[in-house]
Amino acid sequence: MILIVEDDQVQNDVLANFLRYDGFKAVSAYSLSEAQQLFNDEIKLVVLDLGLPDGNGLDFLKDIRSYSNIPVIVLTAQNDEFTQLHAFGLEADEFIDKPFSPLVMTKRIDAWMRRFYPETEKVKIGNFTFDFSDYRVTDVTEGEIILTSTEFKIIKKLFESKGYTVTREAMIESIWGFEYRDDIRLLDSHIKNIRKKLDSDIITTVKGIGYRIKL
Repeated sequence: MILIVEDDQVQNDVLANFLRYDGFKAVSAYSLSEAQQLFNDEIKLVVLDLGLPDGNGLDFLKDIRSYSNIPVIVLTAQNDEFTQLHAFGLEADEFIDKPFSPLVMTKRIDAWMRRFYPETEKVKIGNFTFDFSDYRVTDVTEGEIILTSTEFKIIKKLFESKGYTVTREAMIESIWGFEYRDDIRLLDSHIKNIRKKLDSDIITTVKGIGYRIKL
């Protein structure tokens, strides 16, 4: 899903419609506060205006980069060198001046999505087929099961460990960042939710250490 943060409703809605026509899911925010409310694990790319009615979009970029590396395209009329350097210093992926072409912007977004999420990654674990690129899981008997992107990241991390135990600390640092390393309950609650949704014991608890997955 693409999050468009742009206070000009016409420009926002036009770009959102172009993206939807091109097959993307898009959600619109018209202020900094709305963007903060709408941002979640389902967002795969952000188009970010800087001159928002209730703050500077760079503050939102800084917040995103504290826990996510998803592509962020800065879109603004503030095209001076200082603003560009500041944006790139906060790890913006691209800086585009206004006015812009919605059609060209859609193609740029498509390029970033293909670059950042390059291919389908389907793996079979027990009775389940996980598609890590499309965030889908299906059961051979029950059909599709809905997991959050964070729950998929946990499954993928365990799968990549090739059946070895992953410590809670390593898992948390990989998914949420070093600052959450000691928040064990954060991970445990997600593991509990995964087990409930899958109704399966493919994730094994190694008491006092962490988790591993049955391959």
